[in-house]
Amino acid sequence: MMKYCFICLLFSTTVMFGQEAVSQEVEEEYTSPKINFLEMNASFTNASGFFERNFPKTKFGFEAGYLRQIKSEKPLFWGISLYYAFMESQGATFQEPLDFGFADFDYNSTTNLWGLNGKLRFYPNLYLGKLETYLEAQLGYKWIYTGTTKSLVDDEDSSDFYIEKGSLSLTYGISAGLNYPVSDNVYINVRANYLPGLSVPYYVKDERNVLEFSSIDKFNIKNSTTDIIRWDVGVTFWPSFSSDDED
Repeated sequence: MMKYCFICLLFSTTVMFGQEAVSQEVEEEYTSPKINFLEMNASFTNASGFFERNFPKTKFGFEAGYLRQIKSEKPLFWGISLYYAFMESQGATFQEPLDFGFADFDYNSTTNLWGLNGKLRFYPNLYLGKLETYLEAQLGYKWIYTGTTKSLVDDEDSSDFYIEKGSLSLTYGISAGLNYPVSDNVYINVRANYLPGLSVPYYVKDERNVLEFSSIDKFNIKNSTTDIIRWDVGVTFWPSFSSDDED
């Protein structure tokens, strides 16, 4: 029940600030340029709660984001965040009939996690030396899918790919981060994200399973919440169009 209340709160806040941003774009006279951020980060993802039972190790990936100031000279931004984490994989080779003989085929099954969130960022008037702090509220989806690639050993160009299973998990959460200035428009970015997600089915590798016909034989379907804690390290920068005049 608390999760659904939290989702409703984030959604209401997002709608409120979105409406305010639109009205300001239409009604207010232009005073000063709004700041735009681009972000590129390496990410380190740790599953949490029931999700951690199936993925106990840290997963590596990336995160990219865009943010735009809602109102000039105000420390509030809206934006989007796209992130990815490689979860696990299993390979195997099987001999199968081909034409009038037999050939070896490589199978590789991989589980991946993609996420797309909308978010609001607030910069409080709190500095730690040169470090600038910020807080975020996020709402979006995770897509957890497992795909299998099958290719002929002697001809890797002749390969097939198909998705075994994919599930969307409604995701919400909060983040806290630090920006450290490197130059006038480039900052080092460090952020911690807590992103719970609703329960969905997905494939998990089980070492006890026996490979018989495909690499997917090594996987079982599990069902749980998809909570993660993600650490991001990278850069935040202001592209040239951030200071362009607006009509």
